[in-house]
Amino acid sequence: MDMQARTSRESVVVACPDARPPAYQAAIGLGRAGMLKRFVTSYYHDPESLASSLARRISPRAFARWQRVLVRRHDVEIPAARVSSVPSVDVALKLESRLAGKRPRLKRAVAKARTHWFDRHLARRLAADPPETLLVFSDVGAGVSLPLCRRLGIGTVLSMVHGDVREEAEVLETEAALAPDFFPMYLGDGALDQVELSWLHERRLRDLALADLVLVPSDHIADELASHGLPRERVRVIPYAADCRRFRPLSGKRHEASCTFLFAGGISQRKGIKYLLEAWAQVRRPGWKLQLLGAAPKNLGPMAGLLDGVELLGRVGHPEVPAHMAAADVFVFPSLFEGSAVVTYEALACGLPSIVTAAAGSVVRHGAEGFHVPARNVAALAAEMERLGDDPRLRARMSAAARSRALDFDWPRYHVAVADAVSDLSRSQSLIRTEADRRAPSHRRAEAAAKPNTRIR
Repeated sequence: MDMQARTSRESVVVACPDARPPAYQAAIGLGRAGMLKRFVTSYYHDPESLASSLARRISPRAFARWQRVLVRRHDVEIPAARVSSVPSVDVALKLESRLAGKRPRLKRAVAKARTHWFDRHLARRLAADPPETLLVFSDVGAGVSLPLCRRLGIGTVLSMVHGDVREEAEVLETEAALAPDFFPMYLGDGALDQVELSWLHERRLRDLALADLVLVPSDHIADELASHGLPRERVRVIPYAADCRRFRPLSGKRHEASCTFLFAGGISQRKGIKYLLEAWAQVRRPGWKLQLLGAAPKNLGPMAGLLDGVELLGRVGHPEVPAHMAAADVFVFPSLFEGSAVVTYEALACGLPSIVTAAAGSVVRHGAEGFHVPARNVAALAAEMERLGDDPRLRARMSAAARSRALDFDWPRYHVAVADAVSDLSRSQSLIRTEADRRAPSHRRAEAAAKPNTRIR
């Protein structure tokens, strides 16, 4: 269906308190379809604003350095006039990172205040100018905004960017028992606050209970939700994507006996780092290397004894990531708990055969663009690393398949899928309201029309 033919009404508010790509891409897709009313987010960079102009003039070098960060907080297809920016979210997150591990109770209080502040800000906007539909990302609206939408008859779409919290509870319990030495690194340098996590899990379960439609990025998450009783008709699987223009295979690349395995992401136990390093210890050999692209814990702890032949590349700027990926030969991502890691799509776009777990949420097909391995299965992980490392012809074949697979999952496809999902919900709810109005007695319709305004304090 032609996106402009779908609807021309600006009827959808998108809300996400950070700069994650799926949120920005959802706003872009709805904007292209003529459906975006407003994008409520944290700091949004407007390069044409007075503040940006002054910064360029006063300190051009410093501004140029910041541009590398700010480029992820802006898109030309999301006009600043459509954005409601809440920069206090970023200030709170910075404070939380400094308090982590030092002042857990204070850090927890700041996290709750940040979440409630954004939720109330969003609710005030919804009450003042109600949209037809709210597309809200995880952890945002469970306290005020989603209940308000119920009262006002606003349709609600929840975009889950993480796995099911009951699965994470099982992962935590298992890791605490099987890997007590690595368990403190579950979040890398981030201290695991079980009290805060329980509060977050409760909010996420309330998100699920209140949303009319739930978008998930992988079949794995859809299956988990179904196993806990969420009706399939309330769930739609919409995988993420990569920017295939930025993430491309290395031109003229030759697949030879040497092999570079790459992991990218936060170096933490949640990403399965213990099992990757143990598998590497079994397969490493001359001419092979394992690169870890991402921020490593300041205290390497039990990792320190497993780093022979491992290159710690550290955290690099987003513009430098494609080159690092394209230079590798195999992508390895044995995560224990994810939504659907965008990095797995980016690796495919760079033509990297990939070894992933089901929890990674990847669109890799076993035997086509790479291999699936069970979580925590070091022997299986080592076997697939060895198979790809030993066979340059297999890597070459899977490299071509990986690029082709990535092109099937580009952001324009995601744009259309999100707009279709929102449109379908809007149509179904419109039919329900029409039928309800037809059956309602005339005095009840009059009462509904005279509902008082909702105020959010």
